[in-house]
Parts: sequence; C-alpha cells; structure tokens
Amino acid sequence: MKTGVYSALFIIISNIAVILCFIPFLLLFSKKMRQVGAYRVTGVYWLLNGLINFINLDIVPGFGTILPQDRLIFYYNLLDTPLVLLLFSSAVSGPHRKILLLSLMVFIAGELILVSWKGYNFISSATIIGIGLLLVLAYALAGLVQYMKKMEHTPFENSMVFVYAAILFAYGSFLIIYIFIHVRGNNEGSARDSFLLYYISILLSAAITTLGLWNYGLRQQPQPDGDRYSSSSS
Repeated sequence: MKTGVYSALFIIISNIAVILCFIPFLLLFSKKMRQVGAYRVTGVYWLLNGLINFINLDIVPGFGTILPQDRLIFYYNLLDTPLVLLLFSSAVSGPHRKILLLSLMVFIAGELILVSWKGYNFISSATIIGIGLLLVLAYALAGLVQYMKKMEHTPFENSMVFVYAAILFAYGSFLIIYIFIHVRGNNEGSARDSFLLYYISILLSAAITTLGLWNYGLRQQPQPDGDRYSSSSS
C-alpha cells in the first residue's frame, strides 16, 4: 500500500476509534445507565482509552507539554488491567466477585512491588502488560463461556456479553501487538502495522461495546435490583 494512502487510512481509523471511545461514557448521561455499577466502570474505562489516545494522536498541539506522554502512558499501563478487573467484578456477585477482587488486589500489589524493586523500565513494563493481557483474556473468555451455558438471559447479561466480547477481541489484538513488539523486536514497518492494528481493534471494540450498551442497557427496561450476573467468570 502506498505511503500516502496508508497514512490517510491510519488517520481516518485512528480518529474514528478515538471518537467511539467516548460514546460508552456519554451513555452514562442517561439515569438508567448510571444506576448500574458495571455500566459506570465500563464508561470510565472507555473514557480513559479515549483520553490517552486523544493525547497520543496530538490532536491538540502542545497538549503533550501539559501532560507528558511518557508519564501518562506509565500511569495508564498501571491502571489498565486493574480497571478491567474492576469492571468484571462489578458485573458478578458471590464467590466469583470475591475471586476477581482478590485477583485485582494481588495484581496491584505485584505492580507496586515490581516497580518499587526494578523501577519502571522496558522489562517491568513488559512484565506488567504481559501478565495483565493474559489475566484479562482468561477472565473475558470465562465470562463468555458462563454466558453461553445459560439458556435465558436478562437484558443486563445481554449487554455485558457485548462488553466481554469487545474486551476479548481488543486484548487478543493487543496480545498480537505485544508479541511483535516485546518478543520479536520492533522496527519501523512492524511498529506502523502494530499501530494500525491497535486502532482497528479499539474502533471495533468500542463499537461492539456501544452496540451492547445501547440495545440492551439503554433501550430495554433494567432488571429491578439486578445489576450483576448470577454467575460469570471465575
């Protein structure tokens, strides 16, 4: 593909992806959506994704001098997996919720210990991101399996299965990018392709999440006193 066409395609996809990241958060302006904890965490998760990518694209000139990108990415990498685990835990109840919260606390403790011991460098960053990717993929896949085991589902469960599927797709793509960058090494060509794949995965994942929240979370009547799965990932 010619460089000019490739650059234009990258700009279009990346900008659409960033815009779509803000839609799940904007849905929280509906009182029906704000009442459900899992929807609130989902909205915040996508809001942070939108903000970090908005800054990375340098859409606002000079904004990076206010919030240095390296520091911002550092905090984002530390918060990303804990926020997804919090999202999963807010969608379940009982023993599954306890397991997820325990995983969340153990992961945060591991992050703090690793960064305090080794500092935040390429090795510690790769370790945190790699373990986080595997953890999120495992819980997202388990959540989808639990959903398919049930014959009937509530509107909340139908909306959250879109969220689980979106996260599974996104983090599966991130794992491919991780392998290219951290395992096979990075060069100009692979970096360019990795960024394009990254924004394609963000675009599709945000769109899938928005579709689920809109069709089942916003348009359908919520279940009284029911904002969690009766069973889910473990």
